[in-house]
Amino acid sequence: MNNEKLKSLITSPLPFFGVTEQGDVLARYVPYGPVFRWSWNQMIPMPVQGSDLIWLLQSAHEEGHSITDTEKPRRAKAK
Repeated sequence: MNNEKLKSLITSPLPFFGVTEQGDVLARYVPYGPVFRWSWNQMIPMPVQGSDLIWLLQSAHEEGHSITDTEKPRRAKAK
């Protein structure tokens, strides 16, 4: 799914499931509900919604990384 189609789905109230060009998996499960993103085998609500989420996707696209690259990496447990 291209980013333009995904942007129109984010601003619409309809449920959707899609992958950005940077590889981020986004979904809305119920009409007018929040947009979730896939992270570490779970769906996490996005901290921003609507036009703010579109801005975040656009800036990540311009910088050439996914929206999840800003998270700090998880550390492996010490043995």
